[in-house]
Amino acid sequence: MTRSPFRLYLLTMLLLLVSGAIIVCAFVLIVDPYGVYGIVRRDHFNAVKPGLTRYQSQIKQEHALRLRPQFIILGNSRAEIGFDPRASALAALGAGYNLAIPGTGLATSASQFAQLRQAGVKPHTVIVGMEFIDFLNPAVAPAARQAPAAAAPAHGRADWRFDALFSLASVKDAVHTLRIQHDGEAATMSADGFNPLLDYGAHARRDGYHKMFAQRARESAANLGRKSTRGLAAEDFQLLRTFLLAMAATQADIKLVIYPYHAQMLAMFEDAGLWPLFEEWKAQLVLAIGEVRARYPGARISLTDFSGYGAYNCEPIPAANERSKATRWYWEAGHFKKALGDIVLRRVMSPQETAPDDGQFGMPLDAARLEENRARIAQERGSCVAAQPALFARQMLAEQHGHAGGRR
Repeated sequence: MTRSPFRLYLLTMLLLLVSGAIIVCAFVLIVDPYGVYGIVRRDHFNAVKPGLTRYQSQIKQEHALRLRPQFIILGNSRAEIGFDPRASALAALGAGYNLAIPGTGLATSASQFAQLRQAGVKPHTVIVGMEFIDFLNPAVAPAARQAPAAAAPAHGRADWRFDALFSLASVKDAVHTLRIQHDGEAATMSADGFNPLLDYGAHARRDGYHKMFAQRARESAANLGRKSTRGLAAEDFQLLRTFLLAMAATQADIKLVIYPYHAQMLAMFEDAGLWPLFEEWKAQLVLAIGEVRARYPGARISLTDFSGYGAYNCEPIPAANERSKATRWYWEAGHFKKALGDIVLRRVMSPQETAPDDGQFGMPLDAARLEENRARIAQERGSCVAAQPALFARQMLAEQHGHAGGRR
């Protein structure tokens, strides 16, 4: 019996394909661009990991499950960029992880916490960034509002793991990992989930902070223009209550943080007619916390408001001709820097009487202090308007909104 002339050819091709697949997988495994495998971690080789552009929730969840952190940070890009788990204010808590995912809301945070809980991980402290804009209904109601999308479960699904190991995108990310080891301005992510936003440094040096603030203002104005000024989303408060109850059941120390929005962003809230809802939102947060405390009297839940027009929030924006001038606290009005995030975390973690002497930045909120908080912000606004009238100029706000005036 004679062998088929194609047998050797086919066997050779099969061997080459299998060998190629093994080499690709071995390359990704060793370089480990997503920090999932941990086979090799060496300085100047693969110790610096690139920022995540895909499977962010799954990969961060994988990291957190492996670390089993004593505290976690949840929220959107403001939290991912601003809150460093290695901040000195958090050192006494032990190991921590920043699970914040850009562009996500409370549903993702609740899902992430639920997944940790199901895996037996119960962080002692949970810091949650609260985003006012997420609680706003759209200006044009959809035909039927869909339920908030939960984050994709990190366990029980092998497809993302396979794609993260054996795909062209993974190979490209592995090569990119090798290339950024000596790049001080590459987009990276720390081993504990913090995004230092090093790539913004290059943008600031090239374009100047004025341009970065202007671009973010236009994006924020477009986003606010899609929001309703007539009410808050009741579904989101129900989700908040459910989330708080789940955290309170684990006896976690829950620290809700209202982000330190830059004054430019708050002026845009005002111009868009959203300020009454902003104040109502805070009152409803306080109400939701009270309802959870009624069910869990021993629950440790704090809400701290870092919004306002104080010295940090009212940081001057460099002029267009001041391209070499840098800001200290904000990258642009949408994102605060780690320097300000460290101050926020210090204020959240420190008793009021030992907090740094920086005015009323970070006021603990409860029902008794809502009015005091309104008065604080009104007083700060007066000072900010006097110091930076351009931030509140109707013409500038109109340009950001792309029309002749605000929505009021």
